Amino acid sequence: MYFAAEGHPATGKVRCSAPRDGGLPVDAHVHFHRMELVAPTLDAAAGNFARFGRTSPVFSGALLLAESAKERIFDRIATAGASGSWRLQPVAGEPQTIIADSGMHRILVVCGRQVRCALGLEVIALGTTSDYPEDRELDETLDRVVGDGAVAAVPWGFGKWLGRPGVRVSRLFSRGAQKSIFAGDNGGRLQILKQPALLDVARAAGFGILPGTDPFPFGSDYRRVGAFGFLAGIEPDPSAPWTTLREWLQSCAQSPTAYGRALNPIRFAFNQCGIQVHNRMWNRRGV
Repeated sequence: MYFAAEGHPATGKVRCSAPRDGGLPVDAHVHFHRMELVAPTLDAAAGNFARFGRTSPVFSGALLLAESAKERIFDRIATAGASGSWRLQPVAGEPQTIIADSGMHRILVVCGRQVRCALGLEVIALGTTSDYPEDRELDETLDRVVGDGAVAAVPWGFGKWLGRPGVRVSRLFSRGAQKSIFAGDNGGRLQILKQPALLDVARAAGFGILPGTDPFPFGSDYRRVGAFGFLAGIEPDPSAPWTTLREWLQSCAQSPTAYGRALNPIRFAFNQCGIQVHNRMWNRRGV
């Protein structure tokens, strides 16, 4: 049995509900990194979504992009029309949304921005094609993103929530939840360790946790996309899929149901070494 998003009688807006048949799988932290990785990433996501979510007559799952200032792949695929076996169809009235259709699978691809803040922290602006100034204070960036109508997530990153940055994030979470601000879990962390303590602080304060893979830009890490995320208890309206998903998220009083596993020690060590090498190579090129 499939179901649509529930609505409030007075407003018609989506109301949070728990998944009843598996739910729509959503990876809330995705990078395509390069145009040549778009089709392979969509292929991998389709396979991973099939393992964790329901078999839906409408959508297989959703990818929420977190594009850095260097990427901007969404802007290119929005006019490309196709990538590999995938047809890329913009959604009228939602410039931040594309439907990727392979004939067997339909995946929502929603644009978002990864914004670098002071102290090395980050904010992900989900559901927007807007650009934001970088290296500003965390609060200022969150105010800009939420004021723009986007959903904001403060993502955990290896070593990024320690020391002064960790104090700043703790202060944010201790203020109490806001419906458009979330914490972000990361599929690139070690599975054998407990979930980062500040995510527990965020959850206790009423913040929702949005998990995502955050794939690295080398090797076959793109194959993880879709394998770590959350299950949304809705069937998005095909004419306004991001609007449906955003309203569902904003109506939830607790974190959506998470799925998937983070990395084993070998893969974690490989990725951490790999990103150091990758960053040094790009820095030498002046990128």
